[in-house]
Amino acid sequence: MDSTPPTSDWPTWAKAFPPQEGEHVLATGGPWFMAYFLAFMVSLTLLPTVVFPLLGIWFFWGRSGKFLLTSHRLIWKPNLGKAVIVPRDALRSLDVDVGPRLRSVQLRGERKVSMPLLWKYKQLWGGLALLQQWKPPAPTSSTPALKVASAWLVSGMELQPGAVVIESNGVRFFPAEPRANVASEAGAALVGLALGVTRRTHRAQVPVEAALSLVARAEAVEPELDALGLILRSELWQGPPVAQGNAGAGRTRMTYQQGKRKLTFVVPTALLPG
Repeated sequence: MDSTPPTSDWPTWAKAFPPQEGEHVLATGGPWFMAYFLAFMVSLTLLPTVVFPLLGIWFFWGRSGKFLLTSHRLIWKPNLGKAVIVPRDALRSLDVDVGPRLRSVQLRGERKVSMPLLWKYKQLWGGLALLQQWKPPAPTSSTPALKVASAWLVSGMELQPGAVVIESNGVRFFPAEPRANVASEAGAALVGLALGVTRRTHRAQVPVEAALSLVARAEAVEPELDALGLILRSELWQGPPVAQGNAGAGRTRMTYQQGKRKLTFVVPTALLPG
């Protein structure tokens, strides 16, 4: 058995916080590019006042930073200031507040952490929501017991991204975020564009593939898979696929169907059963 965490996916900026035994990355991200743009514009506009440009740089650039969410903790490193580390158990007692306008994620309660102007703020939001309900298993093997691939569930004009676990008699779908209607999303975006308003969807993105990679190396895979499936409301699609074809580069496209609903994903051919 091997529970030594891999360091290949550990970000360079977090080398001062080396991974603990059995710790794996769920989500990571850095400052949104607008943090730099807004800091520059405010500084340029208020340059004659000397003091206010510094406040602008601090507000837009200094308060933004990088995050690393793992199976054990949250590490937040602002551009200005000391890093903040919140253990997983402490995360469960905190409230998560999301502000889509400034791409901010805030933790409130006994610990208060403000993380504004984030790139991949939706992934952090979804990862925090998952850790508040689920305790990732400690990996006991370096060989995964599950075959996992990213997937899309299509129902009419509705799309839902997620991941599938490939089993011998079918696949199990784990959603990464709520369903979205393509027509209404596109229409709202076009109306917003015409009115000069930037529209951003307000949905968390759960790091399902990272979570499933931990489950795949657990000592008891099936109970962990059922526990995660209960939280994320996974779906079991049994039987053979209705369509299967070459997707190039040694990959195969698979399609399952239930009525008008289709589940499609691309997987390395080597991962397919027998």
